[in-house]
Amino acid sequence: MGVDWTALEEALRVAALRHAAEVIDGHPDQTFYAVALHGVSTEESDSIAMPLLALNSLQALARDRNTEQREQFVERGEDLDEPDDYEDRADADLTEGLIETGSAAEDDDDSTDEDDDGEDLDQVLASIEADLDEDDSESFYSDKWEPSDWHWSSIDLCEDPAASIWSDAMTALAAREGWEPTIKRYYQTLIAVAQSLRDELNAQTSEDLVTYVADEDHAEQLLTLCLTPKQLAKHFPQLGELIDEH
Repeated sequence: MGVDWTALEEALRVAALRHAAEVIDGHPDQTFYAVALHGVSTEESDSIAMPLLALNSLQALARDRNTEQREQFVERGEDLDEPDDYEDRADADLTEGLIETGSAAEDDDDSTDEDDDGEDLDQVLASIEADLDEDDSESFYSDKWEPSDWHWSSIDLCEDPAASIWSDAMTALAAREGWEPTIKRYYQTLIAVAQSLRDELNAQTSEDLVTYVADEDHAEQLLTLCLTPKQLAKHFPQLGELIDEH
């Protein structure tokens, strides 16, 4: 038994479009920025899986990042907010009875200068760290572009028994004709689905949705095949420049 790749592409396209449209239409207050097909490994294994659909919005991304940051604060034992019953110590502002000698005052001045230097250094380091975090938060390998980290991350496009039938057919084909040619043909089908999904969704919405097939081992190649030149230049300018050079 072979694989009807045309039928598989159409089945995935119809299912992906229906599920994506339902999520987007069901959240009109959200600004969706990306849709991805993922969960299909290119490394040889016992079976070939059906892809999962993932979507994310800017609002969901910000909310999830804020939640993660709060959890990290809690793990480190840091207080996020002062408790409602928090009060300053009664003697916090009392200075009566404290007499500084000349040497003590000088020592205090020296420590103040050191504190100022320390604060300046802390501010510089914090600024550098913030810049690095900002760059990392936009890179392809950040959670912004990792479908498994998204709010809508694991939508099945095909349920059993149909999913098992397709999976078994591709697995059997790989056993007969080889893993590499089979998975390559499968990815060509997924790329075609992503391109069609991008065009159809963008025709229905004012947002320029980035739609792609996700796989870390072939990320750059897949992005260039799935995204338009305009999207590459906007979201991944360095990758776009490399393509222009070649």
